Amino acid sequence: EEVVRQEIKGAGKDLGYRAMTLKVRQKHELKVPRNVVYACMVNVDYENVKKRALNQNGRKKREGRYTTAGVDSLLSIDGHDKLMGYQNSTFPIAVYGMLDQASRKILILRCWTTNSNPDVVGHWYLELLKESKILPGSMRCDRGTETGKLVTIHGYLRAQVGDLTDPVDSIIYGTSTTNQIERWWRELHERLEKNIKKDLNALLAENLYNPHDQIDR
Repeated sequence: EEVVRQEIKGAGKDLGYRAMTLKVRQKHELKVPRNVVYACMVNVDYENVKKRALNQNGRKKREGRYTTAGVDSLLSIDGHDKLMGYQNSTFPIAVYGMLDQASRKILILRCWTTNSNPDVVGHWYLELLKESKILPGSMRCDRGTETGKLVTIHGYLRAQVGDLTDPVDSIIYGTSTTNQIERWWRELHERLEKNIKKDLNALLAENLYNPHDQIDR
């Protein structure tokens, strides 16, 4: 219970019991069942647990089904700018992620000073290919300038495989809202990002951080 209390006082304040269980197991190396973690959270932070339960019950279920051809068949790619602040320039904290749509496993998650440089984004994709040694069947991303090198690399490699009449067919363009990784960004915001933004804005409000000073950045 003390470990749960410690996490709730910090960045884990908005975590659900499943995410809290995972954090307790990985960070604190405690083999504890989820029901025990849930009971501890109820004891330590009953009001917030109750509030989350009410919010979950009030959410509308989405209609329709989501299907893929299986693991490694479709890679979901997107950048996340919410930590960068006003006009994406206050804080140099740009996030970029690549997610397998079938398993919903995050394959690449990078935090850097930019997520809009096509050379940087293309390099991250090469890192993924080197680490996994697997070429995804297709990828879904938005039609932004940052994905130019990435889709070129993917299209070229798919052409070498030779199983498609046109390798461009392996690249699916769409808005961020139709991208599976967008849901993960929302969960990140609810569970962790709010506290990070609170701390960052506190630095700004107390004049402990100057967004125009390169050393501070």
